[in-house]
Amino acid sequence: MYKFKTNINKDEYNKFVWQNNSNFMQEANWAKVKNNWQNIICGVYNNNKLIAACSILVKTLFKNLKMFYIPRGYVIDYKNEDILKFMTENIKILAKKNHAFVVKIDPYFCVSEKLFKNQNESFNYLSENYSIKNQNLLNLGYKHTGFYTDMHKTIQPRFQMAVPLIDKNNNKLSFDELLKTFKSKCRYYLGDYHTKRGVFFTHSYDKKDIKEFVKILKFTENNKNINLRNEHYFNLIMDNFKNRACLIFGKVNLKTYLQFLKNNNGSEQEITETKQLIKENGEIMTLSSALLLLPNTKDFRCSEYLYAGNDLRLNKLRISNGVALEACKISIENNCDYCNLGGVDGNLKDSLSIFKAKYNAIILEFAGEYDLVINKVIYSLYKNFNPLLKNIYKKKKK
Repeated sequence: MYKFKTNINKDEYNKFVWQNNSNFMQEANWAKVKNNWQNIICGVYNNNKLIAACSILVKTLFKNLKMFYIPRGYVIDYKNEDILKFMTENIKILAKKNHAFVVKIDPYFCVSEKLFKNQNESFNYLSENYSIKNQNLLNLGYKHTGFYTDMHKTIQPRFQMAVPLIDKNNNKLSFDELLKTFKSKCRYYLGDYHTKRGVFFTHSYDKKDIKEFVKILKFTENNKNINLRNEHYFNLIMDNFKNRACLIFGKVNLKTYLQFLKNNNGSEQEITETKQLIKENGEIMTLSSALLLLPNTKDFRCSEYLYAGNDLRLNKLRISNGVALEACKISIENNCDYCNLGGVDGNLKDSLSIFKAKYNAIILEFAGEYDLVINKVIYSLYKNFNPLLKNIYKKKKK
């Protein structure tokens, strides 16, 4: 006999999420980061044992009109029609009770996982039984919103690139074995290339280093004319994912680099620029940073490269290459299977795809978003006017 419960114990819930190898966005603490949303944690029990669950983010759009969003959820066996049906029926009741006109989910499973360099070669963890999972959702009335390739068309990018830290037989790779899977051109700009030029990498789990991280992030915001997140947001991540949220920094000893230029026929312009940077910054200068989130899951372990920033001065040093490698190294040390470098456009021709492909990356094509419509009239209005409202919001931000 199944029972549906809300406000379930968060420790019990998190343990269930980790045991079922779900995404960090379904952990209870992610809702504390997204604290501009309300949160409901609920689950399905069978004989007092938790067998399905989800963390719902609740957004108030207008007065008492709300939207349910379940990021990378449910935490459920999508192949089990009975449990999925019971969960869906009770989520509908909960949505109506809370005046939500739609329940939006973007499940943690993929259509496919293919190597970028050889798309006939595929992995099969997140894409296993995709057809069954997809059909079961459609049978229960969920509407698939579309197989978008534009990474900005969905809340989470539908296409992402991850570095496999395992081989095709699921054996863990050593760091040296991983390096051999990278393109030779990529390997050239790592290791000795950096050491000879005074480049080195550090990482930290300490909140005090957020300021330095955000400072570098601002360079990317200005270069790309985008707005990412503020210092408060990253403090929330560090607070709620202690010892798992890792800040990575790519730095250069400018005096070592200056000496390298003098010894290796560096141009007058490069030498002058480096001397000026020493006057402005001292001996050590940070040029690249990233935020890596380590998993707490039991079996399938995927780290997440959430944010990265780069100061493009001295860009010949290719420090961002080394920061991405450092993320892979830390992931290997923490027994990860994948290091997810994040979203790309589905055409795979954008600059992010080209950068991430160098690391023997897998293309993760996630299933995308499914809408469970609660109020058809309001949902129709939302679908028609939401793109217009988004454009107005973007123009205001600019």
